[in-house]
Amino acid sequence: MKIRTTFQDFLDDLYEELKHNNDGEVASYIPELAKANGNDFGIALVTVDGHVYQVGESRKPFSIQSISKAFCYGIALQDQGTKSVFSKVDVEPSGEAFNSISLEQDTGRPRNPMINAGAIAITSLINGTNAQEKVNRILEQFENYCGHALKIDEDIYLSEKETGHRNRAISHLLRNYDILESDPEETLDAYFQQCSILVTCRDLAVMGACLANSGVNPVTGVRALDTVCVPNVLSVMASCGMYDYSGNWIYSVGMPAKSGVGGGVVAVLPGQFGLAVYSPNLDPKGNSVRGISVCERFSHQFGLHMLYSARVTYSTVIRACHTGKQVRSKRERHPKESAWLDENGDEICVFELMGELTFVSAELVLRGIADAVKKTRYLIIDYSRVTSIDESASHLLVDLVQRYKTNDREILFVGMDRKYHFSRFIKQQLLSRDKAPIMDLNSYDQALEWCETELLTSRNIKVATSKPLEFHEQPLCQGMDSNEIEFFKNMSHQINFEAGDTICKEGDIAELVYLLESGMVSAWIQVDRQRKIRLGGSSAGWAFGESALLGSRQRSANIVADTDVRVRAFKGGDLLNNNDPLAIKVLNKIFYNLSILNDQRLRRANAQIRALSM
Repeated sequence: MKIRTTFQDFLDDLYEELKHNNDGEVASYIPELAKANGNDFGIALVTVDGHVYQVGESRKPFSIQSISKAFCYGIALQDQGTKSVFSKVDVEPSGEAFNSISLEQDTGRPRNPMINAGAIAITSLINGTNAQEKVNRILEQFENYCGHALKIDEDIYLSEKETGHRNRAISHLLRNYDILESDPEETLDAYFQQCSILVTCRDLAVMGACLANSGVNPVTGVRALDTVCVPNVLSVMASCGMYDYSGNWIYSVGMPAKSGVGGGVVAVLPGQFGLAVYSPNLDPKGNSVRGISVCERFSHQFGLHMLYSARVTYSTVIRACHTGKQVRSKRERHPKESAWLDENGDEICVFELMGELTFVSAELVLRGIADAVKKTRYLIIDYSRVTSIDESASHLLVDLVQRYKTNDREILFVGMDRKYHFSRFIKQQLLSRDKAPIMDLNSYDQALEWCETELLTSRNIKVATSKPLEFHEQPLCQGMDSNEIEFFKNMSHQINFEAGDTICKEGDIAELVYLLESGMVSAWIQVDRQRKIRLGGSSAGWAFGESALLGSRQRSANIVADTDVRVRAFKGGDLLNNNDPLAIKVLNKIFYNLSILNDQRLRRANAQIRALSM
């Protein structure tokens, strides 16, 4: 069953919920705008790494209207410089409607670039000696923002030109104060065309993502705005972009945004994404009703208010992604088990994460998981190298767990011991949704070993613990004839250990070599008084303590019984110092078998290094 990215599911659900909201009315003061279909509704979101999510009428063209003001402000900043633009247009919120005549009393300078007076003044500052040259300049820059050429709706342009008497009065008033230094009718004509440019909801989301991505289009890689100008544009969007609703907007939504009476809204979360909504039904302040609802839900659901805290967005937070076929646990298993896992280990998938998990970085993880887990039964997510997890990422990861477990799959989290707030949040959320808690393990290798064991057991491949291995079944005895087997067996003796017993101690002189007949053991080293590290483990069919065959060597690790254990032990010196021809044959075959086992370990280690370095 396909695991969909949970964010797209959220987008689809939100669309279905809000499409029945028919509050508001389409703009009618411009006759052509009154022809819009109030039922149209589209949502699009583009992340800073260029991934596009969309639903509904996200590709239906509509006129950009006042949303153009924010992007034209950026063009003017590039063309004339910040100081020159600021001398003509202030950046103070007016708290008034978009078409208010809000000018400084002495200078006639418009309050900000987002009201009509300021926007007309900004259009006059864009390079070009006449209206057509200015419009061409705007279309050229907007193409960089969108990734394709845009066109002007002639009917809307003419409708605005015929009915724009208030804007015409504003432009002449600006000329009276010398804010406009040329024919106001020429500037006004460019402004009417600017507002009549056709865009789609997806276009606006890409344009917003350019601002979120320091001015670079994340889909095409083309620069749309100089990086130094981006903060200026986002600042006026944050304080003035929603007209006399701007204060409420930044308080409740917390993202720089701009609306237009054509029904569009674009919001930007710097460093993360551009979000756009198209829905022509407007509230009394001229903002899209559904557009405001969508942005509010996004902000509240994922904790996206820009003033929560500053976060760094990494280009990727996926340190490594591999399957249980590519990378195996440190548990040495019976050759039959190992061979089966080498073929079927891709039913286990591991994601090692790092850095900070924000909305975009967590969404990147979910996308990767959706692509990787199509045939897996077990998913391991390692948070050991994650430095922080914000609220938006937490919500996305909760949804991931819910959907993954709903599909009868196991999900294991690793490295959660220092992620107290996230651990508490995700467990509370899962319990509230009547979901069994996730498995939380401290060791990545422990999680991988658990999945391997479960997978083997589910397929009846668990030969290592079904019954004790006979002596002749030991890999170390391969190739020996019956006389050699009998000779070797008579040199050994059986020893039983209980779970938790220490079989070998680090630093002790190595005398015995152990053939594991049943149970499991692990090798540990003590790092300091409080910490120890597990080097690996062995199951029935493996030998340990081979250093006893190399003379008087010290044990390099502690060997501890994980379960009740039965071994056959023999003294390495008894074989090394035995001149009996049968002893020499047995010793040669033991060294040969050890070389084969070590070659298998080396090949597996090389494969793992290759997988982890990709």
